[in-house]
Amino acid sequence: MAEYLPGTTGERISELREGAGLTIEELALKVGVNATTLGRMEKGQTQKIGDDVLTALAREFNVSTDFLLGLTSIPDRKNYDIAELGLSAQAARNLYTRKVNADVVNHLLEHPRFAVLTAMIAQYLDETFAAGVAVQNQYLSSMSDILLGIGRNEPKQSAAAKEAVRAFNLSKVPPHQVELAKMQNTFMAILRELKQTTGSNLEPAKAATKEIIDKMMSELTKGQDALSPSVTPEQITDAIIHTVDGSELDPEKLAEFRGGVIALFESLPMANDTHDQ
Repeated sequence: MAEYLPGTTGERISELREGAGLTIEELALKVGVNATTLGRMEKGQTQKIGDDVLTALAREFNVSTDFLLGLTSIPDRKNYDIAELGLSAQAARNLYTRKVNADVVNHLLEHPRFAVLTAMIAQYLDETFAAGVAVQNQYLSSMSDILLGIGRNEPKQSAAAKEAVRAFNLSKVPPHQVELAKMQNTFMAILRELKQTTGSNLEPAKAATKEIIDKMMSELTKGQDALSPSVTPEQITDAIIHTVDGSELDPEKLAEFRGGVIALFESLPMANDTHDQ
């Protein structure tokens, strides 16, 4: 929402009402107050507005009560009841306890095509579209039975009937196949667009890793022939483990890990291996 100019409570109620194209009488009926009383509110002739009326006005115009009271110039509501948002208690609990990533949820909810995806999922769950596909498949099956009957009764038409039946069978699709493909494509497109918006941090991470490896290899090959350095799997493994704080690790587990890494390096083909055999 846009930011509004400063105004009294009455001025803001009047501005919101006129923006919604409502008369005083229509708004009064919606919020459960006498039209005369509402008119006095707009003119600033009422010193205090009841909490129930203020809340009803905020809900009607989808603004915060702070905005109506002039405590902020931005009308957006920050606090909503769970029931107003349509969230189940478990969904709200998952958000509150951070069982789900709120940032990811926000990105999805703010994406312009996510609403379309949720509508597609709703149709998939209640089988609105699938029911139509099932009817179509049943229609094709019925037509196939009729054609096969014609082929049996009229041998000259048998080949043509079988070919038509084959075409009908190829036209059948599993009830949910089309929906699943559309939902998957839409969701993946949303994720790609979100990734483009958030950017990537891979390059700095790759550069930092390369710097660590280059430094490690420089230390391991120090004093050796630069053209043909010799580094053992044990040296590489110990250098890697040295970069990790092993003070809180189980010595036996660490030794097991070391043995596994050494075995991995030993199984890799070496650059100077010969293949004469």
